[in-house]
Amino acid sequence: MRKSVSTILTAVALTVGSTVALATPAGATTSEPGPMAMAAGTQICYKAHVQNVGWEDPLACDGQQSGTTGQARNIEALAIQSKGVGQLCAWAHVQNQGWDLEPSCTDYDGQMVVIGTVGQNRAIEAVYVEVSLGGVAAKAHLRNYGWTEWTPYSHYVSIGTTGQNRPMEAIKLAVQR
Repeated sequence: MRKSVSTILTAVALTVGSTVALATPAGATTSEPGPMAMAAGTQICYKAHVQNVGWEDPLACDGQQSGTTGQARNIEALAIQSKGVGQLCAWAHVQNQGWDLEPSCTDYDGQMVVIGTVGQNRAIEAVYVEVSLGGVAAKAHLRNYGWTEWTPYSHYVSIGTTGQNRPMEAIKLAVQR
């Protein structure tokens, strides 16, 4: 069942206490990840900003793992970009803040969106990703739970938990057209 964007935004707005803002940590040169080069065709690529590590390198694409397992390191921010699936929008549910008030959306193929926080030591607990064409699927590694099953491909996917204090430690995303 597809929920309308206005229904989702209304639900998100009711649960949010404040807007997620990016902040540059002390000693860091930037809160934004470096450029992400993508191959031709339908694809989704992403990289996590990991607690006490920073932005991961290399880039993860099409079902590869971004983040860590077995190290108790939270994903604090996530940079995502896609090709061939139209507009991509993403929201994060951040520890002690709730859902983003507004989605981060792309204006064109290959543009990157960043969700979550940097330098605030706040874990992403859930992620919502939506594409306008084709479908997106996800699975996540959650603290004290392990890997979730892959979600089915859909125009939107929500992965993770809210209200359980269960940080996301790793994520895998995939798209199809």
